Amino acid sequence: MRFGICASVDALTLAADAACDYIEPPVAILVPDQGDSAFAPARERFGNSALKAETFNAFLPPSLKITGPAADFHALSAYVKVAAHRAAQIGGRVIVFGSGGARAVPQGFPRPQAETQIIDFLKMAGDYAAENDLVIAVEPLRPAECNIINFVSEACDFARRANHPAVKVLADLYHVFQGNDPLANIAAAGRLLAHTHIAEAVNRDAPRSGDGTDYTGFFAALKRAGFDGRCSIECRWTDQASQAPIAIRYLRELWQRTDS
Repeated sequence: MRFGICASVDALTLAADAACDYIEPPVAILVPDQGDSAFAPARERFGNSALKAETFNAFLPPSLKITGPAADFHALSAYVKVAAHRAAQIGGRVIVFGSGGARAVPQGFPRPQAETQIIDFLKMAGDYAAENDLVIAVEPLRPAECNIINFVSEACDFARRANHPAVKVLADLYHVFQGNDPLANIAAAGRLLAHTHIAEAVNRDAPRSGDGTDYTGFFAALKRAGFDGRCSIECRWTDQASQAPIAIRYLRELWQRTDS
């Protein structure tokens, strides 16, 4: 397993000092809605860094709707095309599709129609991802954050309906716990799993020994699924510089000790 942290480009040195294998910044650093000159600083920064942005989160801004009457497929396509191309330029391999504000079904809007819109989006995003040797990972979000795709099994269903080799699934321990999503759903995802997120399960704090979270159960489910890819810490830091090395070391050791 490769371990990293979700953080901005400014945390590159900190992540390297914490012995991260990679960093996961938001797609916003790729400035997909602006010209190449706006992207140049990030491209140069990662070009000079041994640590790469192998994964990206916060795919779409809430204003760029996927579902409902305000959805603009042309604008979505233009945004995703640039994002995928630029992500690949700085070492990207996975783009996480959470984006609860963009994909949430508007009140009163037919759910079957919203599902079709999401499927169409995933097929389009999958095409651009494949062109750039990337994968789109559908992230289940707890019900408090989004009203669609709340469980790993649902994410798998959407990935299967999209039927695209570049559309996979993410499992996030925090959302799994908050949504009462059975760990068996993770194990059942199998080869559809492309990426994972992790944090302390109640307050989304940095992982640490003795915090009460069942990291071993989560890791065991991942191993039963045959997963051995990347795991990004996505949490609320109180002191990232001091917490990150401890969290990375703890999770790496725990992964090694966990049986499937």
